[in-house]
Amino acid sequence: SGKKSGRAQQIWLFNHIHSLLSNDEKKALGLPSTDSYEPCEDNYADTYLNRLDVKEALHVKPTIQWNECSNKLSYNSSDGQVSTAPIYNYLIDGGFGLNILVYSGDDDSVCGTIGTQDWIWDLGYEVSGKQWQTYTYDSQTAGYLTKFKDSKLAFLTVHGAGHEVPTYKPDVALDLFTKYLNGEFTSA
Repeated sequence: SGKKSGRAQQIWLFNHIHSLLSNDEKKALGLPSTDSYEPCEDNYADTYLNRLDVKEALHVKPTIQWNECSNKLSYNSSDGQVSTAPIYNYLIDGGFGLNILVYSGDDDSVCGTIGTQDWIWDLGYEVSGKQWQTYTYDSQTAGYLTKFKDSKLAFLTVHGAGHEVPTYKPDVALDLFTKYLNGEFTSA
């Protein structure tokens, strides 16, 4: 009887509280989540890319070991302080006919949206049209778009996404890539 009562309480809690919990809270409690993001998914990549069948399919020597971080490339600690903004000016103004989309998850704690916004505005281009146009996906606000330099440069925020937008919001990422490739973000 006690087990049945306890199970009934669990079912009641699940049915009444589950919809109120965030995906992180659901995961912490071991409950089903609608969120496809797995915080430790990078761990799976190492294992997968080191499998012999995968190495063979990718034409990688069996002796090569995949590692997310290695010493094969060495960076000077001062490299992180060098601005890449002049490269964007060169690409936009150099007559290459490029259309550039910079996107940023608004929950990105690595490269925050405000920092990305600052360097883009610091490039010195005029806004083309309206700032912060609503970007929608599946009839929901998914972020905000601002176009610059005759719409050759666009900045898009992605609501609820972290540092790797396709990891956090795969459906939205596919939509934004499709729209970008179709010229929807970088046309007047």
